[in-house]
Amino acid sequence: MTMLNTHTSWQVGRSSGQCAACHTLLTPNTSCWAALCERPLQPHPVAASPEKPQKPNEKASEPPSPFLRVDFCEPCWVAGKRPESPLTMFSHWRTVIPVPEQKKKLLVDDSVLVDLFQRLGSRPEPTLAEEVRFRFVLALILMRKRILKYEGTAPIPAPTAEIPHPPHIWLMKLRSVEEPVHVIDPHLTPEQIGEVSGQLSAILAEEV
Repeated sequence: MTMLNTHTSWQVGRSSGQCAACHTLLTPNTSCWAALCERPLQPHPVAASPEKPQKPNEKASEPPSPFLRVDFCEPCWVAGKRPESPLTMFSHWRTVIPVPEQKKKLLVDDSVLVDLFQRLGSRPEPTLAEEVRFRFVLALILMRKRILKYEGTAPIPAPTAEIPHPPHIWLMKLRSVEEPVHVIDPHLTPEQIGEVSGQLSAILAEEV
């Protein structure tokens, strides 16, 4: 399987190291609450126009992450402080501020990853391409942890006017869950898998 902890060029909202409510610095080895938030995305820049052609070997800009991590100190979280508009809290977990320059350790348990995976799969509307990638890489990570098992692929339906290119679906089984889980395969390259994994690592503040 492709290694997942490669370098990322995604624009990721990393932890600021301070409480979003009281702005107190969060010191290493202390507990805090991390809130994973959805933020309004700006339209992704279109390809270079004829008036401004792309330079040779110039890498196209990466889309911004659809998620932003916001941290809160324990007192503020207990007092009911939460992310404010235009951010929308998607998930949250209790974690520990890592020590700078120290090898990253597991700061979230598997239930956090499973929760993110399931929440992304329960969206009532079609998700953004970035969110499909995010969930697919989460599936790869959960497979590596033996929490998610690959069962096969679903038959690809015939194209229609509404869906001219039906997605390729993986059928998977989540541990202790009877119903199969459907995961869209966005056909990522190894480099793209590394980029999304780096995004996830930055959000969780650990190597995945």
